[in-house]
Amino acid sequence: MRATLFASVFLLTVAGLAAGQSSSCLDVVDETHHQLLFQNQDVRVFVLELPRLAATQSHCHSRPYLDIITTEGKSSNTVEGRAPITSDWNGPEAHFVYSPMQHVVRNESMTSYRELIVETMHQATYQPSDGAYDTDLFPSDLGTVKPSWTVSFSRAGLTASKSQLAAGAEIPLSSPAHVILALTDMELSTQASGRPA
Repeated sequence: MRATLFASVFLLTVAGLAAGQSSSCLDVVDETHHQLLFQNQDVRVFVLELPRLAATQSHCHSRPYLDIITTEGKSSNTVEGRAPITSDWNGPEAHFVYSPMQHVVRNESMTSYRELIVETMHQATYQPSDGAYDTDLFPSDLGTVKPSWTVSFSRAGLTASKSQLAAGAEIPLSSPAHVILALTDMELSTQASGRPA
């Protein structure tokens, strides 16, 4: 029996939008549990890792952001001046926050909590047709029915794709404005069209 190894990745396409706004509280880049992974003129990408029952400092995101919870478990989010909201996660799940507020994230699980945050460096306006904040934005995936598949959504100039790749599978990229976030260990290589890697 031959085992097939699958890799999970998120692919983000970034489009330019209007200028963003700043915040006066502790910026997420200065919060001790967040690590800045990547930054350019369009996005800042962070990873938030919380050990069991740990919490972040009260902090702010200066711009709208895509939040990708990669783990299973439970966390609470306490926006300043409001009661905590506790959520169960079956990761990976994605949510877009149009109007960031000062908040504290706490891992309510006995296992580690991990989340990827892609902050757009541009302004984004909520569209009622975008749906609720608490709904996973990724459409249903194909699980292990197919060895390779991709599902996508777009919000505020960001297009996010969740892909499962079988060994040797490819993701074609038509422009250089992509950020790839690997959720599992894998080896990636690039290949220009018509040329070997």
